[in-house]
Amino acid sequence: MALSSTEAEYVALSEAGCEAHWLRNLCEELGFPQSMPTTLIGDNLGALAMAQNLQFHKRSKHIEMKWHWIHDLVERGIVQTESVWDPEQTADALTKALARPKHKCHTMEMGLASV
Repeated sequence: MALSSTEAEYVALSEAGCEAHWLRNLCEELGFPQSMPTTLIGDNLGALAMAQNLQFHKRSKHIEMKWHWIHDLVERGIVQTESVWDPEQTADALTKALARPKHKCHTMEMGLASV
C-alpha cells in the first residue's frame, strides 16, 4: 500500500519502466535495435524527480528497494522521463469525471471514439 501519491506514482513509473525494458529487449531480439531511450510520461513531479535523483526526498526511505529500479534505468539511458501538463493528460478520461468536450477530446485521442 502506498503512503503517498508520490509513492504510488513512483511505483507505477517503475512498473512502466519494467514493461518498457522488456519490450525494448523483445525489439532487439527481433532485429530492431533501440538507439534512443524510451520516454515515460508522468504528471507527479515528485515521482519524476525521484527517478532522476534518489536524494530528492528525505521521506522516501520507506519505499521498497525494488521500486528504485526505475532510477537505474534512467541512469543507464534506457528510459527518460518527461512531465505532462495536467490538462493534456489523456488518461484523465479513464480516471476522472470531465466536462463533455474534454472527455470527447481525450476519448478520440485514445481511439475510443470516432472523429
